[in-house]
Amino acid sequence: MTVPARKSPATPARILTAAADHIERVGLYQGDHLWQPGRMGDTAPCTVLHAWERGVRSARPRWSVRGEPWDIFQRALFDSLVALSDHANGRPVSGVRWRKLRLTEDAYRRTLLWCWGGASPNGPLPKPPR
Repeated sequence: MTVPARKSPATPARILTAAADHIERVGLYQGDHLWQPGRMGDTAPCTVLHAWERGVRSARPRWSVRGEPWDIFQRALFDSLVALSDHANGRPVSGVRWRKLRLTEDAYRRTLLWCWGGASPNGPLPKPPR
């Protein structure tokens, strides 16, 4: 019987690197027509929010693991969301915004990433050259 390899601890850098790797592999889609079920899948261009979620899944501890790895993962999850949403916003996101809208910080930051994906009227960005 083979014992599964241990995952390294989750870090914001690991989450964001996995997200960037996904975008490099499939491309980044921005524009008015984000919902295209016929083009969805592992190789369809994706949004920043989707790529971040892929990065989160890659860093998530196994379900059988208990305790500290999940605490570390939760911190890395939040820190990576803050770093990415602040970067997409061009400056740190103000807490006044989500309080005025009566949203949680997490919900506001995810919404910011989702909306940022629909910001370009030029359609999909090309895949980077290999």
